[in-house]
Amino acid sequence: ATSASSTRSNTTNHTNKMPTGEEVSQKFLEVVNSRSGGGILGLARNFRIIDKDRSGQLSEDEFKLAMKKFRVGLTPEEVTILFKHYDKDNSGSLEFHEFLKGLRSQLSPQRKELAEQAFDLMDVDKSGVLDYDDLKTKYDVSRHPKVRSGEWTAKQALDDFIKVFEGDGGNQDSKVSKEEWMDYHAGVSANLDTDDEFGIMMANNWGIEYIPKRNLEVIMEAIRTKCAAKGGKNPKLVAKDIFKYFDTNNSKSIDYKEFAKAMETFSPNLNPKELKTLFGTFDHDNSGEIEYEELINVVFAKFN
Repeated sequence: ATSASSTRSNTTNHTNKMPTGEEVSQKFLEVVNSRSGGGILGLARNFRIIDKDRSGQLSEDEFKLAMKKFRVGLTPEEVTILFKHYDKDNSGSLEFHEFLKGLRSQLSPQRKELAEQAFDLMDVDKSGVLDYDDLKTKYDVSRHPKVRSGEWTAKQALDDFIKVFEGDGGNQDSKVSKEEWMDYHAGVSANLDTDDEFGIMMANNWGIEYIPKRNLEVIMEAIRTKCAAKGGKNPKLVAKDIFKYFDTNNSKSIDYKEFAKAMETFSPNLNPKELKTLFGTFDHDNSGEIEYEELINVVFAKFN
């Protein structure tokens, strides 16, 4: 009898074992990703609405309210665990922009570059915000059913299109900030397994250039081959010397123009869009410069 009771007790304890912060975080991310493009956007909107004093901080109670409004499907205990998991400094509050930034990091460097490149292409007046004037020559709504029937004007159709990027509970301002744009594409990205799928989708939707992974490998192989022909046993050093030659101020970094000149040495047939995409893939912080040693390490990664 004692043994059976002990067994039941052990089973209960095992069943009621609280999940770890990492386990709850993964469950939370699956919910966010399942909302497609609106997941991070909707969460961001809820955070901003609840942050009444515009401090950018959420207390644990405010965080719990945001999770409830977002209908995240976590138990109260799991929400508490999630909050403590992200409250790294145990301050009792979360800086929600950093929290959201962590979710956006699902975009790989290449996907992030493509999303940014598309935004820049659509942002005709370079205001940092997309609105009707930016999109009217970039997005064709003439075949929209309501436009064709006369129910909507082209502007109404474009305003409706813009709402997609605002997510649930958007402020209906008919404008898309870069943050909203990136949040949307981080959600879309989470539902596409490969960079090629994401890249082809972005190229088809927004008319940007995409370099498929196999083509990118061809470019890298061209660099390795060219350097091996010149450098024998140390092709990596040859590549470094070539980039260093175009680094006119000896900063160990090169800007886009210097990068383009260097790439003429390795792969002279790249068009400007391909060069921009390739450069942006390595310009992780959007500083307009890349450390060429990091680029070389990627190119020769399999051969170190």
